[in-house]
Amino acid sequence: MQQISGTVAAVEGGRLVRRPPLRPVTLDLPGGHRGTAYTVGHPEPVTLHRNLRPAGDAANLMVVSVATAAYLDVLRDELDAGRLTNESAAADLDHPTVRRTLRAAARAPRLRGPGTLPPFFAAATGTRDGRPAAALARLTGAEALLADMAEATGVPAGLGLAQLLDATVGPAGVHAPEAVIDGERFFRDLARECPGVEVVEDL
Repeated sequence: MQQISGTVAAVEGGRLVRRPPLRPVTLDLPGGHRGTAYTVGHPEPVTLHRNLRPAGDAANLMVVSVATAAYLDVLRDELDAGRLTNESAAADLDHPTVRRTLRAAARAPRLRGPGTLPPFFAAATGTRDGRPAAALARLTGAEALLADMAEATGVPAGLGLAQLLDATVGPAGVHAPEAVIDGERFFRDLARECPGVEVVEDL
């Protein structure tokens, strides 16, 4: 709830900025993946800004149904107005009220859905050798993993910890994952720990 209210960090034109969350972002990605997702607060825009220095824009997005986006938008309004706390908004999301459901239904026709966007992905667009380029990395076979938040969070953390324990990662200190984790090993280990999950790249 904290990350869908107030303002959240994003990168615009290579600079860190703060913007209201739940802004629609329509994407047309390689492999025929097209649709709209919604901005949400998360560390990645900040850490990518520090480690990879993107020259353009970077944001974290939620791939959600129109109904969910509309309901979150209603909660965001009430959080920003001080009528809900993070805790009471989270409880309401777990057990939606009739009044807020009707308000969300009225907003839903103005919103766009996820279309064919993958449920979990990373994408980048820009230029390569002076020509426009786009890349999409997505997980396949990960439905069971993504349906269990504890596993979806715990397995990657455990795989990162394994690299720390055997000194694969870089210097001691506090770092974002992309700054120190061996990505190729991480995804090999993920495929071993979660059979059927694989990373697919579309260029």
